[in-house]
Amino acid sequence: MAALHSEKKQGLAYRYALLFLIALIWGSQFLFNHFALQVFTAESVAWLRAAIGFLTLSFFMALAPGSRDSKTNGISGSRYWLQIILVGFFEATLPFFLVAWGQQHVNSAVAAILMSLVAIFTLVLVLIFVRDEPVTKGKFIGIMLGFIGVVVLLWPQFSQSTGTGSALGSLAILAAAMSFAVSLVLIRRLPQAGSPVLTARNILFCGTVELGAVLLLMRQPLVHHPLQTSAVIALLAQGVLAGGVVYVLYVRLVNVAGATFAGFANYLVPVVGVFLGVFFLKDHLPLSAYFSILIIALAIFAAEWRPVRLDSVD
Repeated sequence: MAALHSEKKQGLAYRYALLFLIALIWGSQFLFNHFALQVFTAESVAWLRAAIGFLTLSFFMALAPGSRDSKTNGISGSRYWLQIILVGFFEATLPFFLVAWGQQHVNSAVAAILMSLVAIFTLVLVLIFVRDEPVTKGKFIGIMLGFIGVVVLLWPQFSQSTGTGSALGSLAILAAAMSFAVSLVLIRRLPQAGSPVLTARNILFCGTVELGAVLLLMRQPLVHHPLQTSAVIALLAQGVLAGGVVYVLYVRLVNVAGATFAGFANYLVPVVGVFLGVFFLKDHLPLSAYFSILIIALAIFAAEWRPVRLDSVD
């Protein structure tokens, strides 16, 4: 029994490590965007992030033959690729475009609060569509606490921007949040065919093609200012880390912990983004940020909390 308890604790530590690493990488995208958007257009940043991520994972697969495992477990190729195309659309193409468009009309604080609704949308979708993933009382409490924590973190900026945000821009961000939630559930329901690296590479391939088509149809330029070294480095880091490596970790986390738990990354991302802004961009950190961190920490630990019977710990 003690060995089983130790194994469960190790699995819990692994899930938390994945969650915090994902949040660190995705939280850094705000800093990368700060520099990349000084040269590149928002739409081209979205496309290049997906394309660089796809190339990163393709290069990794070439170096690590084991990551090319493409067993199908009896799943037809057409069914597999249909699901991958759908995930690519809801995970990359649609939300990247909606966020880029919406953030032209709402500030980053409003956008971050709206995007944090991914976890709540995911909870609802899991309750409806994913029968084999239980939504515990701890997860429900954690999701509610997490949303409160994000609002506390960003409320000072939100309250100062009242009346400046566009209703259509807010609706676009909300639609992007729902799109990410749909992609989480789709990833959860993906057939276990091949390695997480292969799955993530295929998702990014579809996102790259779809976003490239959007760029061509809209005739969007890639840059709006002369190239700068800092912008190019930021975009490369964005693509390799936030476009490539993080998706392998994300697919793995959904597989081992479920879509609901993986959705908590969206509560940690604004916290990471705020602190990186303070450290690198000398942004001001309000007192509310510290209360927010405490609330979000409680939310994440509440998500995995389960009552333990005294007679079971022997």
